[in-house]
This record gives sequence, C-alpha cells and structure tokens, in this order.
Amino acid sequence: MRRFAPIAALAAALLAGRAAPAPALTIRAQEAAVRTQGGAQKEAWNLWSNGEVGDYVKFEKAGAYEVVVRAFGSPAGGVWPQVSLRLDGTVVASVRVDRPEAADYPFKVEAERGTRLVTVSFDNDAVIGQEDRNLYLLALEVRATGDLPAPLPGDRKEVDMAAAKREDEVVGATAAAIEKNRKADAVVRVVGPDGRPVAGAAVAAELVRHDFLFGCNIYMFDRFGKAEQNAAYQKRFEDLFNYATVGFYWRAYEPERGKPDYAYTDKVVAWCLERGIRMKGHPLLWGCEYGIPPWSQGQPPPEVQKQRVFDILRRYGGKITFWEVVNEPSHLPNLPIDQPYRWAREAGPKAYLIVNDYYVMADGQPAFFEMLRKAEADGVPFDGIGIQAHEPRTERFPLDRVRRILDRYAALGKDLHITEFTPCSGGEPITGSHLHGKWDEAAQADYAAKFYRVCFAHPAVAGITWWDLCDTGSWLKGGGMLRADLSPKPVYEALRKLIHDEWHTRAEGRTDAAGAMRLRGFRGTYRVTAERDGRKAEAAFHLKGEGPNEATVRLP
Repeated sequence: MRRFAPIAALAAALLAGRAAPAPALTIRAQEAAVRTQGGAQKEAWNLWSNGEVGDYVKFEKAGAYEVVVRAFGSPAGGVWPQVSLRLDGTVVASVRVDRPEAADYPFKVEAERGTRLVTVSFDNDAVIGQEDRNLYLLALEVRATGDLPAPLPGDRKEVDMAAAKREDEVVGATAAAIEKNRKADAVVRVVGPDGRPVAGAAVAAELVRHDFLFGCNIYMFDRFGKAEQNAAYQKRFEDLFNYATVGFYWRAYEPERGKPDYAYTDKVVAWCLERGIRMKGHPLLWGCEYGIPPWSQGQPPPEVQKQRVFDILRRYGGKITFWEVVNEPSHLPNLPIDQPYRWAREAGPKAYLIVNDYYVMADGQPAFFEMLRKAEADGVPFDGIGIQAHEPRTERFPLDRVRRILDRYAALGKDLHITEFTPCSGGEPITGSHLHGKWDEAAQADYAAKFYRVCFAHPAVAGITWWDLCDTGSWLKGGGMLRADLSPKPVYEALRKLIHDEWHTRAEGRTDAAGAMRLRGFRGTYRVTAERDGRKAEAAFHLKGEGPNEATVRLP
C-alpha cells in the first residue's frame, strides 16, 4: 500500500495520556503514485532534478489542513533546495529545505471537498562546480485541523475527470476569445480615377501574413546531406511559418576568436527576407557551456561580451527584428541581464528585446517573475517576455494552468512569447496530465493543437515558436513536426490547418452605394483586388487591432 494512517502513533499517545495527534494520512515518497523525476535512495526518494512527488488525497469536507513534508537536502552554491507544495498543480507555498538531515516542513492549505492531487516539487535544481543540489523526500503527512475528518486515499479517476472537464472548458472558450482578440473590422473603399466612390465593384481581400508570429528555429537550414533534403526542409518551413529563430550560440558560432560564422547567418537571413519571414536572434549571451566560446576560460569579460552584442546587432539590426540577448537568466544568475540589455538597446535602438527562461509552465518559475519585475523597476530595457514550454520534458501542461500562468505574466505589461515548445512523439510516458499513455504522434498533434488555441486566444501572447522542425537535428527524441525522412507528422498537418485555414481570412463582396465593402478578419497584411466594368486594381493594407482600418483601391 502507498499510504497509511499513523495508527501506531495514535495508540502510543493514548497509552501515554497525551492528546491524540490530528487525523492524518501519510504518503511514503518511495511509494507515491506521482514521481516525475529521481530514484529511490535508502528510505528517501531522491529528486535529483526538478520534478514532483505526491499522491491523490480525498478530503471529505472542505477546510484548513496541514501538510507536513519530511525531507532533507544538499546545497549548491550556498543555496539549498526550494520546495513547493502544490494542490492540483497550483503552488500553495514554498520553503527552503535547509539542512542535510531529515526534518519536518509544515504547510497550511485550504482544500475543497473532493479528491485532490497533493504533491511536493523541487524547483531549483543546479550543479555548481562539484556541488549538486538535490532534494530527498521521505514522506508527506496530510493532517486535518479542528474537527475535520482525516483525509483518505483518493481515486485518481475522480481527479482525471475533473481535469478533463477543465481542459474542455478552457479549449471551448478559445473560439470566442480568438474572435475578440485576434480579429478586427475593416472597410475597403473603391474609387475611380477622379476619387469618386465606385458602387457595385467586386472586391476580394485575403490575409497574406499574420501579425501573430507562428515560428520555429531554423537550425537545420542547408545542413542536410542532400540538396533535395535541404529543399524539402525549406519548403516545409516556408509553407507553415512566418517567423524563424536564428542561432548565435557563442561556442559554435565563433570557435576561433575574431572569426564568427557570419557567412552562414547571411545566407539564412537572405532566404528569410526574400520570403517575408521575420526573425529572432538567439542567444547572444548564455551562462552555460554553449554560451562560452572555446577560446575563453569561463565566460568572457564584460568588455568582450559587449563587443559581441554590438557587432551582431549592428550587422543584423535592420534585418533581424527580435533578440534574446541573455538566455535563461533566472536559472543562470551568473550572467545578469542588466548591462547586456542596455548594450543591446544602445546598439539597436529599434530592436525588440525578449528575456527568455524555462520551467515557467511547470510552476510559474517565481524567480523569473521576480527578476522581470525588478528589471522593469530598475529600468532595464526589454519589450517581451519569453516563456519556454518544454520543461519538464514529458509533461503535458494542464491547459487551465497554462492560461493562469499567461495571465500572471501578462500582468507585467509586456508581450508574451512562447519561445520553445516541444511536445514529442518519441514514446516517452505522458506526465502531469489527466491523460495517460505515451507521447506518440497522435498525442503530440492533439496537445499541440489545443495548446496553440489557448495561446493564440490570449491577448498578451504575440507568438509561438516550435523547437525543432525535423526529428533530424531535434534536441529531443521525436521533437520534430517532420519525421527524419522529412515527411510531415499529424502535428504539422494539424497546425497547418489551424494557421492557414481556420485562422485565415478570405473575404469577397461588392461595394455599396458609398463605394465601401466591410469585412472582419485576422490581424495582419492583406492583398485586396477590386474590379468593375473590366477595370481592375490591387492594393495592400495592414489590418490592425486598433482602428480605423481602411484601405482604398483606385481603379484606372
């Protein structure tokens, strides 16, 4: 059995004449139903990387309960493990497990009636030098307070059914939100050579480029072994995306000091510009080995970092619009964002600067949120917030949590960008979800389509970037939209239908007596044609979120 009530403790208390302990349910960590990371170590479960441990608990009455976590930890860089108590995936509170021997860490929680998932998460895994920060969990004890009845073992099916209902509600609400947040009204006016309105003209308007950024990294551009493979990759990319992430990882980009690989980047940038694909540079600086050039002993000094930021932004600043200057700064605080983002603003006054980090969809990444809030207060220049969405790597993030986290970060007043999204099809078990089974091609396509709907519906989200396009070159097994032979998986077709069919505008009609035709469409760039009595003309206009949106077509 995974759980047991402490009957022995109750009997001992009565024999000794002490007050009976509060009714409780104990969950042994090694026997818990949920263990997303780690392994058994003596009497404990060692969470050796970010993850969570817990089980399903039935609360027969709503009220105040106490969860006591028995744990110990190992520090790294002078920082002990941060532990959060979660109720149905939502963080209740966090503490530091600040000793190497087992101790009790109590949490207060308000629980509604019914079965709930109670877990403890390890939030700040790190290896610094020879120190490995780990969390060792022995047990969770869920105690009633007052006259509440003792918690009981819960049935996972009840939790799964409730979670499935919440997901259906969240996805079901996206259609109305997309209509409100992604579309706008416009008027097309047709006039003659004299500027007078032309009634009865046939008008056709079509969206040619979304304002919303549907993107992917483009790291395998021209890197396949055969020309036909490179051509297939490029066609698949162009057919789906309007946004590309271009790589600038210092270690690979400048293996010899003073000789950066501009030639390859120039080729990628030219290809994107010819097709109207907007671009993001990623990353200029990164506090891990991939961000350290091989000719440097550790991170290069600030003056060398600054020179790199200036050199790259001045070379590509008029072509690449978006930039992630420092990657994952809340996890790697050895490289603060303060000066690098000021350098970037100086080097590229019109550049759009994004601060990007991971684990945000797992627990909101409180350290990242606080870092951004402080940066804004300190006047650090940045325009967008980048949210990676692939850690933990097998988690199918509950979509109601996704929406809550987007709401929370939107409160900072910046655009949100989903910068790295990688649901896989490599056969790993699905975690963190009411759905069970494995990440196969069907599960990948189903979740991706729902996730895109939720993010596209949110008014603060400016774009979504998939990470990587093809299984060949993917950083995770099965992480691509294309198989290794470059054939499209179901997820590619599902997203193509969303982006280019369902979220696409084609409008036709005739002008009224005032020479006007009205339409409602997705925001972006449009091509408009008008025809009357054999006279035909074409124009382009930008349908914006805030009107008035008017386009004029002048017939010859």
